[in-house]
Amino acid sequence: MNITVMTYNIQHGHIHLSDPGRIDLTGTAAVIRDCGADIIGLNEVRGLGEHPDYTAQVEQMAAYLGFHCFFGRSIYVGGHNPYGNAVLSRWPIAEAKVHHIPDPAGALRGRGFEHRSILRAVVELPEGGELAVFSSHFGLTPEEQRNAVTLASALTAAERLPFVLMGDFNVTPDDPVLAPLDESLTVTHGFLGGQFSHPSHAPKDRIDYIYASPGMNVLDAKILPVMPSDHRPVVAEISL
Repeated sequence: MNITVMTYNIQHGHIHLSDPGRIDLTGTAAVIRDCGADIIGLNEVRGLGEHPDYTAQVEQMAAYLGFHCFFGRSIYVGGHNPYGNAVLSRWPIAEAKVHHIPDPAGALRGRGFEHRSILRAVVELPEGGELAVFSSHFGLTPEEQRNAVTLASALTAAERLPFVLMGDFNVTPDDPVLAPLDESLTVTHGFLGGQFSHPSHAPKDRIDYIYASPGMNVLDAKILPVMPSDHRPVVAEISL
């Protein structure tokens, strides 16, 4: 069975550059619809909160697409506004859990620090069996990134289902912090030479990733040249 997976930092639906500050999820959902992705990991997603701009974003996109979804909160912004990662799926989601990434010591917390997490969701496949989907948004400092890779490595090593691990990892492919993932998992990097994901209007870095289970076959991968968000989405076709 072939499956198309996508990772996409949606910048909470902001209209990048053309109308900054305005939220419009229809452009984000249209990118997902038009590329034909079956399972999507999302970063920088807002949940339903007290502020009027904090709506049930992934649920809104799921309704538009006719998909299933799960929102995994990493933090509350301003005390009562949920924010985190999410999974959209063409097929039912059997279970989901948020795993919080350990915070670095206070002295190592850089500017822009926030609590981070890895969302694990289990998708029921139409031909039988299940796929585990890990979606995460790593922190900005080396210590946060090491903590995230350590947790991601532990979760994937313990996983008994075929899986994908994806997200905005905030590091470039040459960063040694990724070595544990590069060495133990199936990578999509080889298809992405010369393609960059950030910033979307003039991309110069690749900081968004898709990994798969050891031994899983990656048929293709690409970065889509679109810019509703400040990130471009990464899409891969995998064979189970």
